[in-house]
Amino acid sequence: MVVIAMAGAVLPALPASADDEPMPSAAPLSKSTVTEADPTDQFIVKFKERAGIQSADRQSAVGEASDTVGVPVQAVRTLATGQEVVRTERKLDAEEASELVTALAADPRVEYAEPDTIMRPFAVAPNDEYYRLQWAHGVGNGGMGVLGAWDVSQGEGSVVAVIDSGILNHSDLNANVLPGFDMISDPATARDGNGRDWNPQDEGDRTSDGQCGAGWSAEDSSWHGTHVAGIIAAVAGNTQGVAGVAPKAKIVPVRALGICGGYTSDIADSIIWAAGGSVAGVPNNTHPADVINLSLGGRAACSTVYQNATDFARSKGASVVVAAGNENIDASLVSPANCTNVLVVGASKRDGNRASYSNFGINLDVTAPGGDMTYNSADGIVSTLNNGTDVATTEDYYLKEGTSMAAPQVAAIAALMYSKLPALTPTDVEQKLKATARPIYNCNCGAGLVDATAALNDVASDASPVVPGTPTISGDAVVGGLLTLSPGVWEPAGKVWTDYKWKRNGVLTNGTGIQYPLGPGDLGATFTVTVTGNKNYQASVAVTTAPTAPVGVGTLSAGVPSISGNAYVGGTLTADPGSWDPAPVQLALQWQRNGEPIQSATAKTYTATEEDSGKALTLKVSGSKQAYHSLSVVSEPTALVVPAEKAVSPEPVVFTDAPFADKDTYAIPDTESTNYFIDGEPVTPGIHSATGRITVTAAAKDGYVLLPGATTLWTERFSAKGPDFVPPSISPFKDVLTTQQFYREMAWMADEGISTGWVEADKSVTYRPLTPINRDAMAAFLYRLAGSPAYTPPTKSPFKDVLTTQQFYKEMAWLADQKISSGWTEGDGSRTYRPLTPINRDAMAAFLYRMAGSPEYSSPYPSPFNDVAYGQQFDMEMAWMLDMEISTGWVEADGKRNYRPLSPINRDAMAAFLYRMP
Repeated sequence: MVVIAMAGAVLPALPASADDEPMPSAAPLSKSTVTEADPTDQFIVKFKERAGIQSADRQSAVGEASDTVGVPVQAVRTLATGQEVVRTERKLDAEEASELVTALAADPRVEYAEPDTIMRPFAVAPNDEYYRLQWAHGVGNGGMGVLGAWDVSQGEGSVVAVIDSGILNHSDLNANVLPGFDMISDPATARDGNGRDWNPQDEGDRTSDGQCGAGWSAEDSSWHGTHVAGIIAAVAGNTQGVAGVAPKAKIVPVRALGICGGYTSDIADSIIWAAGGSVAGVPNNTHPADVINLSLGGRAACSTVYQNATDFARSKGASVVVAAGNENIDASLVSPANCTNVLVVGASKRDGNRASYSNFGINLDVTAPGGDMTYNSADGIVSTLNNGTDVATTEDYYLKEGTSMAAPQVAAIAALMYSKLPALTPTDVEQKLKATARPIYNCNCGAGLVDATAALNDVASDASPVVPGTPTISGDAVVGGLLTLSPGVWEPAGKVWTDYKWKRNGVLTNGTGIQYPLGPGDLGATFTVTVTGNKNYQASVAVTTAPTAPVGVGTLSAGVPSISGNAYVGGTLTADPGSWDPAPVQLALQWQRNGEPIQSATAKTYTATEEDSGKALTLKVSGSKQAYHSLSVVSEPTALVVPAEKAVSPEPVVFTDAPFADKDTYAIPDTESTNYFIDGEPVTPGIHSATGRITVTAAAKDGYVLLPGATTLWTERFSAKGPDFVPPSISPFKDVLTTQQFYREMAWMADEGISTGWVEADKSVTYRPLTPINRDAMAAFLYRLAGSPAYTPPTKSPFKDVLTTQQFYKEMAWLADQKISSGWTEGDGSRTYRPLTPINRDAMAAFLYRMAGSPEYSSPYPSPFNDVAYGQQFDMEMAWMLDMEISTGWVEADGKRNYRPLSPINRDAMAAFLYRMP
């Protein structure tokens, strides 16, 4: 078996009797009793005693005052002394409460009014002699806020089993000690001459050098269990000694540690017995523990017997609190801190940081004050003890440090929690302690430092009953309307969740949400909602709203009717009634002539007659639906109906794509019935020069209409090549097949004299279609495409890297003159053309766009090409190339279109680009 040692260190007693270190004054540190009043939702009103004051008058006075704060107020009850208690829908803060009291007091029917103030017991520092040394109870960095927790509970009714070295008679502890048991089975270890018995008295655990193993140093009796018990439940407010964290809880002492510690088997039996289980040969514990404290441990894996014992205790509803150990190692190496179903506690110092000796790691759940007396003995944990070094003599108080002192702090807070809310489970206690702990950073010691005030306030909130709000229903109670529930303010806030059940005439519906849509079947019914507030540990509370008014007839939402088609005698018009809600709606159509119904004209279509000539037609749509008011709406009128001969088809626009670009034209007909437009602007009849894409639309002139199906749009894209070129059956170039891609375009280049290719040694002519085209040759191509206009180049080259004598100088100078290419401005301010550099596809787009006269065009967003970003250089020109059908790019395997802007353009693709130019 594993021998278990205690997890605290024995340290010097308080020097109460030392002449050179007198005991400090034991005057208590008082807590201020001046606090701001809690918010309240109740007020006391005394009405004047005089004839004629009726109940209605009192209700009126309360109602008028409630308007002051904007919160509903209702009477609750009458006090024995005759005053009325009224309650607001929610709690009012001090300023709001003052406003309401002032308004009530100002009423001539009221004698006086005052808040029904919430009173609480004040937790003040007790008058225990050494309480000033109990820094762990304080609210500083290292304190747990014990006084604030005492406002909620001091541990009444809770039982804590201390499985330790036993307990001694101590006047500051005896009142809170219940019968315990000596569970040490070995008489030698027990030091009382027998095995297990009813007497848990600590017989002392003094040892000599080597007694407990090689290297063991002699130690005086520790009275460890008495110190631990005092931390938990020393009597408070008795002018002596110290105060326990749970001063009204009870201690069940279970002796399991003796000379050199204790056996796991005895400790496991102690856990089971303390939790209310049966142990062979041992009478049952008549006071099963809510909390079991184990300020002990040893380096070992968690044994099966330990795990079974702690599992049993948890199943009985007892929290098992375990010290993490004092070796400054990972607590996973120490048993029983490495068992499951235990709450493991590390130790902190007065400044709130981890004590250097405390074990740490993922096994730790929380940390509590364990003290650190390295520099000051007053930084330890003071509690009940005895002056005896071997056997017990006189009672006293000693300071100690260790996780043995930290664990009982947490055990005591758990006792306070069970006292306030006995329905808590060990899981609940652990979760709440962790959730309310203050983090200790860079500590690796659990959720942080336990906060007794926060933990107990959380429990108090759980322990308080559900306080219902006042639910109300808003919205129009009409068919098609939407009712909305406001559940009101339920308290305690954040602890109550609500369920909703909508009822129609008192009968449950399927409605369980905040809103309820009203349908035709709800006509005439009234609705209520039962709101049920649910809260852990408390009974649910249900409140039902006042009923709505009977659901009335609904109002349809009408569509916007319209008429399509041209209004001429013999023409067919089509009705569109629009979209009506809530669908489906029964619709009736009526065609009207100058606002008067046309007999039998109730179909979706209507053919205009001679009788309609010169008159406007409208469409009246009437909607009806069960439980809704009927509704009629009328469309906008048509144009005046014209005679049949006024319905025309526009004469077509004629496009002429001539062999030369300067001869391209389009012809607009001159008719009395039709207007023609380009980009929304009217175009005069006659012949006009054309370039690029021309789109013409037609519309009827006043007094005319267009026949259905008439052509009203014509479009043509004019190219520099003129009509489609028919290539020769024999290729003009040796290296270009008549069947290969872009043959027609390359043949056209030769036919137009734009490119003559190269004459090879064998006198054949080649085009070199897959060779990238350089910038100098590109200049020659564009110059010839423009018709080789008369041009005299300057005697001084506009480009530093282009000589006036080199090939294509005139053409490159012409590009600069036409602002088709400005070249590059170098660092020395000179301009270069880089004539022998292949031209990329993005720059080619810019050249061709400018060649076309830089037509008005805006970059589309997003870019039509996946590999061209909106806003990048030449993005507009590349998009223009696609729009003009000069380059469609490539459609990749993923379906996206790419332009490949930085790829050089080959001579075959260049021919295609120029052929497609507008």
